[in-house]
Amino acid sequence: MRGEKKFLFKRRMKLFVVSSIVLLGLSVILWFFASTEIMIIDVPVEETKQGSLKESKIPLKDTINDRPKKLPNNHDSNSTPSLPNGQSNSNLNPQPEINSQNSNSIPSESPEKIAESTPSNSQFEESQPETTKPIKIKNYKTFNLVLRNETKSPDGFIRNIYTINNQFPGPEIIVDKGDTVRINITNYIGRSTTIHVHGMIHKETVYMDGVPYVTQCPIQNGSSFIYEFEATHPGTYWYYSHYETQRADGLYGSLIVKDPDESRYYNYDDEKTIFLSDWYHDESSILLKNYRYNNNTSIFEPIPNSGLINGKGIFNCMDDPIKKENCNFESLSVEEFYIEPNKKNRLRIINTSAMTSFFLSIDEHMLQVIEVDGVPTTPSSKFHRLPIHVGQRYSIIPIRLPQYTSTLNFYLRAEFAKKSFRSTSPYSTSNLFPTELRAIIRYSKKENDKSLPSTLSWTLQQSSLMFPLIDLNPLDLKSYSQEILPENTTYYEFDFIIEKINEQKTLNFNHKGFNDDIELFYGSINSVHRGVSIYNPDKRTNTLKLLLEGKIKFFPFYLNIYVFKRKLTIDLLLKNNDDLDQVFYLHGHKFWVLGQGTNSTPIHSDLNYFNPIKRDTVTVPSSGWTLIKFTLDNPGIWTFSNPIVWHQNIGMIGQIIELPKKLKNFSIPPIEWCKLCNDKSDKNNFKVCQRN
Repeated sequence: MRGEKKFLFKRRMKLFVVSSIVLLGLSVILWFFASTEIMIIDVPVEETKQGSLKESKIPLKDTINDRPKKLPNNHDSNSTPSLPNGQSNSNLNPQPEINSQNSNSIPSESPEKIAESTPSNSQFEESQPETTKPIKIKNYKTFNLVLRNETKSPDGFIRNIYTINNQFPGPEIIVDKGDTVRINITNYIGRSTTIHVHGMIHKETVYMDGVPYVTQCPIQNGSSFIYEFEATHPGTYWYYSHYETQRADGLYGSLIVKDPDESRYYNYDDEKTIFLSDWYHDESSILLKNYRYNNNTSIFEPIPNSGLINGKGIFNCMDDPIKKENCNFESLSVEEFYIEPNKKNRLRIINTSAMTSFFLSIDEHMLQVIEVDGVPTTPSSKFHRLPIHVGQRYSIIPIRLPQYTSTLNFYLRAEFAKKSFRSTSPYSTSNLFPTELRAIIRYSKKENDKSLPSTLSWTLQQSSLMFPLIDLNPLDLKSYSQEILPENTTYYEFDFIIEKINEQKTLNFNHKGFNDDIELFYGSINSVHRGVSIYNPDKRTNTLKLLLEGKIKFFPFYLNIYVFKRKLTIDLLLKNNDDLDQVFYLHGHKFWVLGQGTNSTPIHSDLNYFNPIKRDTVTVPSSGWTLIKFTLDNPGIWTFSNPIVWHQNIGMIGQIIELPKKLKNFSIPPIEWCKLCNDKSDKNNFKVCQRN
């Protein structure tokens, strides 16, 4: 009996061991298949994605030797590196391997090796970063932009301008919502620069906002730097130099973030981008100096000589005998847009001017707004003219009136707004003062149909026929997605002020870098709680770096900084004491526009708390006010400023340090970002940057 029990026990043990081995084997097999599926999903993304890149008009050529060279310590040389004989002054090749870090130095490979590893002949392409490890799939799109100083004549007058990939305006960057965008900037303009994407919301990448001395040190001449960020919000944006007044000399281009759903719920078939810009014949640095330091008792901003639509315009040199000798009459041209009949088109309008506001219209067309500053709107009521100030963007749908379906050619017009210039300006009444820009809308591509339009402007028709001219009221726009406004917890009031400093006027603040014996104009955005504060940055470093290093316990007034340590909602009243319309732009946020007026204070019953329009750039009327609301929930250092370049560069700029503790926890810039500051005396220069 005992032997039989022993036999049964051994038999059971054998069955248990065999079963365990079988189960273990099955587990291994299941684990193997599961691992295989994961590897299939997370394969390294190495191929170049070309499907969604808009066809560019850039001549795509390979140029091997046209690369930034390491310069001596004098990075701010005023000369562009010369090229070998026979070498075209074209774009850089895409880097053969771009990691998640940025670079302001040159790859160690020889040009021959780079050429061998770069089979594409595109110099403005989107690509996936190479990697050897499985990573979470991201849709990277990389664009290589080379900045140069060239001689061109956009309106017929020959002058030096800044170009991007030998183009003015710069190439259009097109990405999809959710893409990780990488913009590789190579600087050959002969001086420092930075690039900012106007309206882009940076989440945890404030160091890519591109504001010199605030979120980065400038990119020196002859160096490169890669901006990397996620395109989270679809809409119309534009990139430009945020360094001094370089934008007014041509350093800008468009950036479009597409959403596949937009064309469906707005039901349009095609789209076009239109830049509106004033244009000067003198370099902006000279104009700024003359504006700031002059002997006039009155304030006169520089008056533009002409204007451009998509970089094209016509200046009448015959009326100016001095400039006649410096004109290229063969370069005169007007931009033309083809619209296929019976198709619905979206026109993305961007005002890239130094200071001018426009009224845009299309003869015999009504217009409808569907997007403002990257925020989709419910289609607006129809109107004749679109008011658009500096930095603002609108997407409109043009609607040809039924009685003009047989007419094939129309003028698109941009009238200079009178409120952009002072009535006391000595040039405002002269014949040289520009009044209108023109482009042509064509509904036929046939050569015999390409005559000049004979249509009249809405403004002229209104004055002669006495019908009501309808201008868009931006306050009537409604966001497509309705939001419940958060309750206000804090109220601030800022004043826009432009005054003159001289030895007779005692300043009530300690302002670094200014001499009271020198007369100059200054501009400021002043808190009523603090008093006058003119922005004047520390050009040895930047605010973000100082904050991350923990080197600064308090910020001097001349940095114009406001610190908010907790999340809250602000009602901000912007008051304009000037006789010009001013503009307010807030980085890192969209805000609700509650109201606007020319009376002394807002009347609560006139404010809009039910689905007001949301945007990032708003007009503040002359001798008036604008009330906005926004929530401080995006950790970072965000600039608020007047994007009119003359006002911004005389001190009308400030900084918001938002949720600094959270900012320090996640904000780790790449090592190349620290290298931009080039402070060799600081042993801890790279302390706050990631090294991997």
